[in-house]
Amino acid sequence: MKIYSKFQDYYDSALGSFMASEVVVNRKQSTVQVPYNDMESLGDFRGEWNYIEKVKFGTSYCSKPISMIGFCGHWYFFKHNKLLDSIDIDKSTIEYKTFDEIKTNNEKNGLFGQVTKNYINPDNLSSWSNLFEKYGPVLFIKEYNPPTRYWNTNTNKNMSIEIWPELKPYKFQLVKDTFTALWEIEHWFDTHARPDEAIVPVGDDVTRLQAYGFDKKTSFRKPKEK
Repeated sequence: MKIYSKFQDYYDSALGSFMASEVVVNRKQSTVQVPYNDMESLGDFRGEWNYIEKVKFGTSYCSKPISMIGFCGHWYFFKHNKLLDSIDIDKSTIEYKTFDEIKTNNEKNGLFGQVTKNYINPDNLSSWSNLFEKYGPVLFIKEYNPPTRYWNTNTNKNMSIEIWPELKPYKFQLVKDTFTALWEIEHWFDTHARPDEAIVPVGDDVTRLQAYGFDKKTSFRKPKEK
């Protein structure tokens, strides 16, 4: 396995264990804007972790932002604080939570308390799965804040998605160890051939040339004679 990239991530240290793999990864970073209207709703989930804070004259209902990492077909969530006077993530406060943990917590600590939330896991929605097919196996959504149906707001909002983010700063090694992360990326590319790439059969050079021709694609392949 080979990775072409301008940065080193935490799972790169396992590359030596994947020498036999022919997968080549071009880890090019970019950002895309996807309209919320193009995505299936996650219900009452709004990218927040609710909590109650005691104040001088009672209680205050507060929330922390939740960011999302998409990795090889699944979505992971972490709550965090923002740096003082900044929109940037205070990475020292990152704490990963499951989708069910977020739902249970927010039902307990929401403004109305113990109100059942209609949370829909993105792992179960086709439009969210299609993001991986379109943009690749590693995605990052810093802020999930779709238009709300409860009051008038901008219904043409976009969701910003980072493609191939560096995962080490977000402590993703707490979720996927070095070898598991790299294996899942290798496996994802191995099973998701791009339309412009031929699926080259495993075997020696002679087998490959007989099947696909010198460019390893189907352009020189001739039908078998009976």
